[in-house]
Amino acid sequence: MKQSGFKQKTYAEKLAKLAAKRQENMKKVLGPTKPRKPLKSGGFGKKKRVLKAKKDLMPNRIKRAKNVLTELSHTFVRKRDSVSGDGNVFGGPCCSCGKFCGGSDFQAGHWEADSTGGAILRYHPQNMHGQGGFCCNINRHGQQRMGVAYTMFMIKRYGLKHVEFLRSLKKKVIKADIIFFETMIELYRQGDEKKIVAYLHSL
Repeated sequence: MKQSGFKQKTYAEKLAKLAAKRQENMKKVLGPTKPRKPLKSGGFGKKKRVLKAKKDLMPNRIKRAKNVLTELSHTFVRKRDSVSGDGNVFGGPCCSCGKFCGGSDFQAGHWEADSTGGAILRYHPQNMHGQGGFCCNINRHGQQRMGVAYTMFMIKRYGLKHVEFLRSLKKKVIKADIIFFETMIELYRQGDEKKIVAYLHSL
């Protein structure tokens, strides 16, 4: 039987032809493209890789800063509200129930919960006070009663007008970036509550 002169294309050749056709169609759609200039450092994409690496490290940097700020702000509040003059011994009356709590049970409890209050109230020293961990802050037995008692404590300490202002900060949305966390860390390390409050209210 006589063989025809037609040679059937292999699968690889078909793919290569299809890829070339697609590239040609893209050129028609996008128009002529300028050749990329190599970076001064040499090679394409090196700068992009460096920027990507920095971007990948940023969430870890923010996470570490969050942990540091949480520890500093809670320690600051526990020291501030302790009845002992020794900064290393924590202990005082719970802001909600009045029970005396000491050591690790004397915690920095939030009036507006840190999970819903936003970045400003989460680290605001006037939104955190010495609170018993077992009796009120962790177990929160009778949460509604505890919340009312904490609110009454806040009004007695700061006045109704200021308490309403603090509650309004819950609606304020800010960009909690690395600058915010590093500034707050520095302010808490300085230990001046007025400066911390002034900075948070300026945001």
